[in-house]
Amino acid sequence: MFKNYLKIAWRNLLKNRLYSTINIGGLAIGMAVSFMLLIYVYNEFTFDKFNANNDRLYRVMRNQPSKGDLITGSSTPTQLGAAMEKDLPDVEKFARTNGGGDNLVNYQGKSLKINTMGADPALLDMFSFDFVSGSKKTALADQSSIVLTQSAVKSIFGDRDPLGQTLKLNNKFLLKVSAVIKDNPANSSFNFKALISWQQLEVQQNWIKTSGWGNYSFTTYALLKPAANLTAVNAKVKDIIAHYDPENKENKIFLYPFAKAHLYGQFKNGVNTGGAIETVRLFLLLAICILLIACINFMNLSTAQSEKRAREVGVRKAIGAQRFSLILQFMSESLLMAFVAFVFALALIASLINMFDNLINIRLIVPYTNVWAWLAAIGVTMLTGLVAGSYPALFLSSFKAIKVLKGQVVNARAVFTPRKVLVVLQFSFAIGLILFSIFIYKQINYTKDRPVGYDKVGLIEMPYEGALYKHFDSFRQDAINAGAITDGALTSMSIANNYSNSWGITWQGQLPGEDKIPIDQMATTYHIVNTYGLKLVEGRDFSSAYKSDTAAIMVNQAAVAMMRFKHPLGQIVKYQGRNCTVVGVVENFVWGSPYEPVKPAIIGCIEDWAGNIALRLSPDQSVSKSLATLGALYRKYNPDYPFQYKFTDDAFAQKFNQEKLLGTMATGFTCLAIVISCLGLFGLASFSAEQRKKEIGIRKVLGATTGNLWMNLSVEFVWLVLISFAIGSAISFYYVHQWLGKFTYRTDINPWVFLATMVLSLTICLLTVSWQAIKAALSNPVHSLRSE
Repeated sequence: MFKNYLKIAWRNLLKNRLYSTINIGGLAIGMAVSFMLLIYVYNEFTFDKFNANNDRLYRVMRNQPSKGDLITGSSTPTQLGAAMEKDLPDVEKFARTNGGGDNLVNYQGKSLKINTMGADPALLDMFSFDFVSGSKKTALADQSSIVLTQSAVKSIFGDRDPLGQTLKLNNKFLLKVSAVIKDNPANSSFNFKALISWQQLEVQQNWIKTSGWGNYSFTTYALLKPAANLTAVNAKVKDIIAHYDPENKENKIFLYPFAKAHLYGQFKNGVNTGGAIETVRLFLLLAICILLIACINFMNLSTAQSEKRAREVGVRKAIGAQRFSLILQFMSESLLMAFVAFVFALALIASLINMFDNLINIRLIVPYTNVWAWLAAIGVTMLTGLVAGSYPALFLSSFKAIKVLKGQVVNARAVFTPRKVLVVLQFSFAIGLILFSIFIYKQINYTKDRPVGYDKVGLIEMPYEGALYKHFDSFRQDAINAGAITDGALTSMSIANNYSNSWGITWQGQLPGEDKIPIDQMATTYHIVNTYGLKLVEGRDFSSAYKSDTAAIMVNQAAVAMMRFKHPLGQIVKYQGRNCTVVGVVENFVWGSPYEPVKPAIIGCIEDWAGNIALRLSPDQSVSKSLATLGALYRKYNPDYPFQYKFTDDAFAQKFNQEKLLGTMATGFTCLAIVISCLGLFGLASFSAEQRKKEIGIRKVLGATTGNLWMNLSVEFVWLVLISFAIGSAISFYYVHQWLGKFTYRTDINPWVFLATMVLSLTICLLTVSWQAIKAALSNPVHSLRSE
């Protein structure tokens, strides 16, 4: 019997090619997009969960008081891990890591930069790294060893065997390749290409050995023993810093599950408030909604053909067919179409997944070899077929044999029908997405257009490394003389991102506890004001003409307000253990989050901290010519290092990546929802025109014009869209208001956005239904009335 159902289903597909193509196409697009979103959700939920010791791995976190609040971070002192292992019996192992970064690698005259991280050897035991060659036990036992990933080996050695080969790191340190591991998965917190031992890191950066408990520059991981109780461990470790460093006793330590940090890494006042899980939940909801509106579209298009299938149902019932058998037949058709759509969806996923990766800036792992993933996909397909086919099966099988054989099917003019409800649901979702997309981009543009306090256009930054330590002044002056730049400066970090703050800073008139407030900091030498285009409110920039500037600072307006300086110039501020004189005040500039108020900041004249070069390109010649000149000068003064730079405005734009991703995804899904919703509306219009063909014929005979008929057929759909707009706009207003509430600086919720969306929705509606309405209005009334 089931075989016969499939035969009939297949014949119906071939007989109604247009509707079948639209039905299967709409369902395939919806399934493809849904599955890609589910792949993203799968990747996020499995982030960092591939480690064998997953249930015992923890990242050490710190709560630090600031202005009555608690700031939570993972930066810890280098001594913390050893102290935990010594004082806490439940700690089996610990490992420290630095932040990693690009380091120069030289091998037989070939130079390139690879991301290199320093870590304790215990890291290899704690986490699951897949060794291709070499031994985990000895990989970092020697401080002159280096572990490479397969992609790094390919880049450096090609097809040669790397084990035992010697390479030079940062043009200075000779290291021997001791092991090769597979590349870290895309959904891993570790993205290094090379791993060196902590002892080697201390050799390269001598200051690490002498850094005290007050230096929070590293990340510490802990592996607890199997029987350890996290609550009890956190109770013991909480005051460990106070025990070893009473001056910083306010800093409280706790362990946080490593595998949860990616999705639940956001804290407020020491309490976890979520994190990336919010985006994951949103995408999961979008996946479900996209699949549902594809199913709704399927239902509407299927019921739109009820007139053609009604007589078939009537004949079958007249010769004894039961309703259950008819339901099985129509459900078989639905399942067949769902599985055909599934095949097309797989093809779409294969062709679009790379584009989707680029869109969300994440390399997704498609679980082709995961049996459970295939079973889940097939299960979702079957569920989709059952959901999509449920209403058409129940609707078509409910026809009365006598009525349909007389040509009486249903009343298409009913005020409330399931089909109209489904269309309203589709358009409500689409309208909500339209509004949400508009407000996301309004918020991004609003924040971008706020003054940032410096001129980011025509500004490039590059690492301060190699021979430039000795020749930067010559490089800068030659670049100015060549007309490539107008000025250049050394800084401790990029002005586009703030990674450093300090506390223990004191000044005259300070209130109790204010020395514990973290203050953003940047170190520089000279020319920073002209290079970055900072705006001096009063005072001056650092200058080599003033020898005393080695003990001078500049502050921003937020720092002046916090320190309550009426006349800031000449004030003495104890900073980094020295009494420094304020020589300049600059306007507040956006250094951290562009969505939050600017924090107090100190710019210190400390040459030893320099790690970044900022260059202001000359506006008098083309950017390409300036960069070519800079490249030639760079190779002259620093030939061993590649000329690598980044535009500061590009780095600044990365601050909006999360919102841009949300906006891009919302826009894409808006277009998709509109297309699928229009298909559903097309189906309902087709059904309505089919049911009202006799009424249209009578109206034409009585003198109705094409315009009158078009208006008469279209008005009911306009009402449906207006109802959808009311529902969609109310829901979107609530969520947009909630979303914008997270930002200190936010755009307004303007009424014109809602008005424009309503006009757009009505336009889309009329364009969709007009083809069917005009087609019905132009039909010959003789054909529809000849049976009367």
